[in-house]
Amino acid sequence: ALLNLERAHGDERSLNAMTTRALHGADPKTVYMHVASMHERAQAFAQADAAFELCCKKYRSQPDVWVAWMTSQMARGAHADGKSTLQRAVDALPRGAHADILSKFAQLEFRHGEAERGRTVFDSILANYPKRVDVWSVYMDMELKHGEAEPIGRVFERATSLRLSSKKMKFFFT
Repeated sequence: ALLNLERAHGDERSLNAMTTRALHGADPKTVYMHVASMHERAQAFAQADAAFELCCKKYRSQPDVWVAWMTSQMARGAHADGKSTLQRAVDALPRGAHADILSKFAQLEFRHGEAERGRTVFDSILANYPKRVDVWSVYMDMELKHGEAEPIGRVFERATSLRLSSKKMKFFFT
């Protein structure tokens, strides 16, 4: 609450002092993420990007900080910046987290960008991880929300033609 008050009524120096105080008394990752979202709400995008940059440097192995930054960039229409942040995230994160971060980026493309770019990202994920039912599920949900009949049918046809275990296939038919 004090950070929000300093952002609204204080100057840059008092905000930095309050941020330092908050870092000593609370979880630093939460403080950095709050400062970034606070600047984002105030539409101070340069300051928000600086806060996200600092947070991503300190917590580079945690996907949620990268996803928050990409979400921020994509929501304000900076698609090129979001794509470069995705590349930095893929470079920084362990290989096991790549499918999840790419899936999040594809969802952001569907919501804030072009659906065709989202389809391309999902197709590339599924080319590398064809048995990831969770990614298939998210892809199907995004297509259903987008509402075009032809791509929906194509995705469902691809998913049901896979050679998967009966347990995984039951999910698709349900």
